[in-house]
Amino acid sequence: MFLNFLCIGLGGFTGACLRAMTGIIIAKAGILASFPLATLLVNITGSFMIGFLLSIPFVTENPNLKGFLTAGLLGGLTTFSTFSFDTLSMLEHRMIVQAFANIMLNVFLSLTACFAGYLLAKLLIRI
Repeated sequence: MFLNFLCIGLGGFTGACLRAMTGIIIAKAGILASFPLATLLVNITGSFMIGFLLSIPFVTENPNLKGFLTAGLLGGLTTFSTFSFDTLSMLEHRMIVQAFANIMLNVFLSLTACFAGYLLAKLLIRI
């Protein structure tokens, strides 16, 4: 049990650092400064990865690896709370179109990415 929590914690640390680096890189690049692009990118990437990883028996059968990768790494990387606050902030600033674009893009692209990761893993397992 302790080892599993340690794996989750190490994964969470790694995911949070990757999330912070993504935000810094996007901010320095000055891409879409008025839109939370870093949040969108990590949510899509995390959704793809969880769809992919949880379709691989080796991952799902190893609780420490599964904990490290899903609850840890992807939990630290993806940012539903940040997505929620970004959207609320846009609504508060009367950026209605951007807020609804943020909602639609995060939900639609993240679900699509999860499905794509799932399909890719299933395809690779058959090969």
